[in-house]
Order: sequence, then C-alpha cells, then structure tokens
Amino acid sequence: MSHPKHEDDQEGLLAEDGEEASFAERRIHPPPSWMKAYWRSMLEVAMAIVILVLAIRPLTTSTKPATRRTPVPDFPRKNYTFLENPRYLHEDMFASKQETLKTLHNWIELSADGRGYVKIDDWETFDLGEPYTSHYNHNMTDVPVFMVSVFHQLHCLSYLAQNGFDQTELEQEVAHHSAHCFDYLRQSIMCAADTSLEGKTEAGPGWGSKHECKDYDAVLAWANERTVLKFRTNMPGEAVL
Repeated sequence: MSHPKHEDDQEGLLAEDGEEASFAERRIHPPPSWMKAYWRSMLEVAMAIVILVLAIRPLTTSTKPATRRTPVPDFPRKNYTFLENPRYLHEDMFASKQETLKTLHNWIELSADGRGYVKIDDWETFDLGEPYTSHYNHNMTDVPVFMVSVFHQLHCLSYLAQNGFDQTELEQEVAHHSAHCFDYLRQSIMCAADTSLEGKTEAGPGWGSKHECKDYDAVLAWANERTVLKFRTNMPGEAVL
C-alpha cells in the first residue's frame, strides 16, 4: 500500500526533529566532569612521556661516534668477574722456559681457529682499509683477510710473557706480581674484545687501523674530578705508575 507524499515528508521531518532532539539532549546532558578530568590527565601524562623521551634521546646518542659500515655484528654483552686462573698464568711459569711455553700453550684455545684472521670477501662495501691476502685455503687462491684486534692483542701479551723474563730468576714476589699483571691484562683484553678489523697499512701490522674507543681524555677528567689524593706531586723522575 502506497503512502501519500505528505506522509513521507512528515516522516523525514520527524527524523530530522529526532536528530535535533538528540543533539539538544547531548547539550543539555554533557559528559560527567570526572570523565573530562580523566582524559585531561591521560593527555598530560602522554605529553610528559613524549617530552621526557625527546629530552633523554640526545644524551644517549650524542656520545656515539659516527656509524662506520662494518661486517662485524653487534655481539651480546655479559657480566664477568675477574679471577686468577692458573691455567693461563701462574708465578711458577717463569721458573724455566719450558714451563713458560707449556703454560702459554693453553692460550691457543683463546684465539680463533685462524689465529685471528677472518675472511671478508666484500670488504670494499665497508669502511675498511686494504686487506691482507692469504692463500691458505682449499683452492690455494688469494683471499682477502683482516686481523681481529682482540686476537692481535692477545698475541702481543703472550709474546711479552714468553720473552720478558727469559732465563731470568725472579723473586717470588716479582714472579707472583708479574703473573697477576699478565693475567689481569689478558682478562681485560678479552673483556673489551675489540673487534676492529686491522688490514694492511704503511705504518705496519696493527698500526694505522681505526678503532672505536671510549674517549680516554673524558675518562681521565671524570676520574680526576673525584680524586682523593694526588700522587703526581713532586715525584722523582724515576717514579713509575
């Protein structure tokens, strides 16, 4: 059954009147004041978080040097307690050359299988210097390799421990202190684990390669600001660290 046109028009007017009534009701009955306070508080908290993040972010990034392209991944970090380890160093190891070599032989397990050299085929795509070339592979072809700094450092320390006291009788205190120093340095090298890649330079092995380091001047300044007693006052020229 069809409706007259005036009825359709009336229904449209009624709908519009209803919408206006609903709008009027919302104006007459606004949201409770506690809801306004809630949303205002949430907005203030969000703004405070954004401001805090923006304030902290420059402090955490400004101390980092410019990023260099490197094939070395970001390795995980872990807490490690330095303790004496007679497997790698002990005061009796300096009693004879044979005992020295026998103890330092255990250091081989601390280095990489290739004595610290790693193959980087696409080295030109990174911020690296010129590589060494090695043909110690299955095909006996030249391969671009770099020395990982931490393994070079271990080699240098092992060399000093091997040759520093060659055929020298040490007092027990000197032998004990020397073993302590060498092992402390060994663990420090492994703790820092400098993974800078050293290539061929005109300066020679280990020299001329860039390392990402802590700013030592900044560390020194920080320590000096908190010094209890300055020991460098009026010291003789023969004094050592």
